Amino acid sequence: MLPNSANSALRRALPGALRSPSATWQQLQPQPLQRAPSLPGRLAPAATSRLGCLQQVRHGPKDGRPGRLQHQLFGADEAKGRFYYRFHKIIGRWNWRKYIERYVAPRALENRQRWIPTVFPVHHQMRQSYSWHWRLPKAIAAATTPDEVLEAWVKFRHKHPKKTFHYFKVLKRLIDVGGCDATDWRLRLITSRFFNIHRKTLNLPRLAKYYSQLRVMNGLDDLSRYLLKSLPRYSPQQLALVARAYGSAGLQDKQLFVQVANLITEELSVLTPTDLVHLAEAYASAEVCHYGLLGAISAQLQVRVQQAAQDEAPSWSCPTFEQLTLVSAAFARLKFQDFSYTEMCALQAEMMLAQGLSGPTPPALARLCTSCAKLKIHEIRLYEAVVAHVSQHWYDYPAASLAEIGVAVSPTLPRSEQLNEAYRVMFDAIAADCENLTLKGVSDAAKFMAELDHKETFYPDIHKSLASRIIALRDETKEQYDVARVIEIFARRFPENIMLFSTLSRHIHRHLAHFEPMDFARATRGLAKAKYRDDRVVHALAKWAGKRASEFSSYDWANFTEAARVLRGKNTQLLDERFEAVAPPMPSDPRLGPSEYRLVESEKPTTTAASA
Repeated sequence: MLPNSANSALRRALPGALRSPSATWQQLQPQPLQRAPSLPGRLAPAATSRLGCLQQVRHGPKDGRPGRLQHQLFGADEAKGRFYYRFHKIIGRWNWRKYIERYVAPRALENRQRWIPTVFPVHHQMRQSYSWHWRLPKAIAAATTPDEVLEAWVKFRHKHPKKTFHYFKVLKRLIDVGGCDATDWRLRLITSRFFNIHRKTLNLPRLAKYYSQLRVMNGLDDLSRYLLKSLPRYSPQQLALVARAYGSAGLQDKQLFVQVANLITEELSVLTPTDLVHLAEAYASAEVCHYGLLGAISAQLQVRVQQAAQDEAPSWSCPTFEQLTLVSAAFARLKFQDFSYTEMCALQAEMMLAQGLSGPTPPALARLCTSCAKLKIHEIRLYEAVVAHVSQHWYDYPAASLAEIGVAVSPTLPRSEQLNEAYRVMFDAIAADCENLTLKGVSDAAKFMAELDHKETFYPDIHKSLASRIIALRDETKEQYDVARVIEIFARRFPENIMLFSTLSRHIHRHLAHFEPMDFARATRGLAKAKYRDDRVVHALAKWAGKRASEFSSYDWANFTEAARVLRGKNTQLLDERFEAVAPPMPSDPRLGPSEYRLVESEKPTTTAASA
């Protein structure tokens, strides 16, 4: 029961018909309000006051959370379907008292459409997404410089997955336009991604060739473990390509080369002459002396030449004279003395020169003569035929070929007036074309000159032309030549030429890693005779000789150390200590053979400039 004061207040608030004490319970129930006419968007004041007085109305969902507008705290309302309206969300947090509307409504059509996220693009979007499949190959094909090729790849570097042919295309185009620096980060970006798919690449021989031409050594090293398993499945041409790739790169993977030799020896008959040349050159470049394979190559070429002479061989199988000399040069590098093969090449050269055929070119003849000289196979008839042809057709021979031929034949052929006249013709051509000689050509010409100048000067003033050419090539930093022998030759003729020996001292540093013990002694002896002094050369010679002291005989070591002391001058104490620390052992018995000759302590030469 309500108190009387509360009853009176309630009665005053109720309509007149409900104030009666005898009103029933149905009469006390709330009655529908009569809405009075009002302005649009407004409620009648009386109805509003009655609504506020009768009950508190809270609009909201029927989930027990009526009116809770903070959906970020209480969760979103239950959706009727999968989609929802983009702009029908609650914006902001609790208090809207000072709210300023900054929302710009979009167009009516967009505002009325529902937002449907999908993973299926329209046609033009899908075409744009897949356009790199043809834009990347087009950019690679249109590139004409290494930078353009690399930038085309970098532009699409984020597009994945790339197929194997994409990597092959970019590597092939990079080789076609001239290659690039092996340390370029863009090339490393390409190859580092390619390493992950080496195991599923089918044409590994072609990839090895590309890596070899681009000098990607870590790629070749990683590729060998997959190649070793796949070699039995490759054709003979692919095996030759694998050997060529590793040979041109200078990687001496003996297990790989031996397995290639075992697989290809019985299949040489299906290879072209070019493949046989590349195979021999590959083993020569890698310095892998597989004499079984070399003998099989030699026999195969001899059989093909015999078949061609009898008109029984296919046109593609007969090697040219140039290819025969290339194989002979490879044999010479590996010290493989094949007298039958060398005799065949010599007979072919003599016959072609006698008949005036177009096979033997000057570089090919020079290469064949050099191979015979290196292998100590003295083909006198070949030498005489070549010198006779040179004396008659000297205008067809470049200076470098003449110098190479002269170095090879002059130590072997007996001197005669007719031969001396041919040598003078050769020196005339060398002197006239001296400006076109490389450092290798200058070295051959200097050794040819020194071979003929035993007792007197054979051809005066040629040494001045050669010295001027060496000075002109002072800034050449890559070509390798016999710098030790050149120093020894010019030390007898130009000991006072400071510019010449400064140039030679500059060139000697890049050759020290390839010096033989005889080269150390020659270079040091020649520099000791010259007036020019360079302490950097002395320290470099001493350092490299100390690293390779185990390769020296006692005789070579004594010659080198005596010349080094003369070259060093007065400050020889530190040099002597270094030499004594790394000197090879000295046997006590001086009666040893020429190949094992050692100097005894009492027989060491004295420290004089004349003896040096």
